[in-house]
Formats: sequence, C-alpha cells, structure tokens
Amino acid sequence: MKKILVFTVILLFILSACQSNEINQGNDSPSTTIQNNIPEYVQSPEDVVNMHGDITNIDMFFGFIENVNQGLEDKIRVVTYTEEGDPMLHDLKYDGEVIQSTTDTRRDTFGSGNINTAICSSIDIKENAERTDYDLTGCDKNNRDNSILVIWK
Repeated sequence: MKKILVFTVILLFILSACQSNEINQGNDSPSTTIQNNIPEYVQSPEDVVNMHGDITNIDMFFGFIENVNQGLEDKIRVVTYTEEGDPMLHDLKYDGEVIQSTTDTRRDTFGSGNINTAICSSIDIKENAERTDYDLTGCDKNNRDNSILVIWK
C-alpha cells in the first residue's frame, strides 16, 4: 500500500510539472505579455504607426520634425510593427534643446526585449530615390539603432 501511495505522489508531481511547462510555452501570445508584467500595447489615436510601410498619422510626425526645427517643445510615439506583428514603441520628447529617445522592444518576440533611453541633439534626414530616412544624431549612446522612421517612395 505504501508503494502505491509513493508511486501516485511521484506520478502527480511529474504530471503537474509537465502541465506548468505547457502553460509557459507560446511566448508570442498576449497572455505572455501579461505574465511577464509587460502592459499590453493599446494604440492611441495620436500614435504614428508604421505597419510594414503603411504609415498612419504621418502628419503628426512631420509636425514633430517641424517643431524640433523651430525649437518648440513636442512629443510623439512612433510604433513600428515587426514582420510577426509585434509592436516596438519609440517615444520621442523634445524639450526645446535635446530629444529624449526611449525605445521599448519588450513586446518583440525575437528582439532584445529592453527599454533603452538616449539623449540626442538633432534629427538627420537622408533622402534618395527610393526612400527617406529619419535618424537621430548626436546621441549620448552609440551602440543603438538611431532610426526613427523610413518612408518608402
């Protein structure tokens, strides 16, 4: 009788361990975002959204660029979606002198999953026949992607 009880306890322990592994798999599901204490991204009407080249609220982006050029305080959020559909958030806040850039890649399944902040001095615009690149320049951290947005023609 004692052997059956020990066997039953071991069997239940093994089954419960297998069940908990199944629950934790599937890192690309919305419930994983909640499990990791990362708030689910809810799109704001003011967000500049780049969905694989289809950009919404582009006028707000151009307004931000104009305000930076004129030395006027402003802030925007640029959201770029990965090929898998994960949002990567890029908050830009201009105080009249410098741009505080905060990137949040925690919702990117295959990305670094970090929040990084840098202080930058300006925005560089590079135009060619195929596209226009908007990049931060004069940043205090050199080991990061300084791209804000790419607009394909």
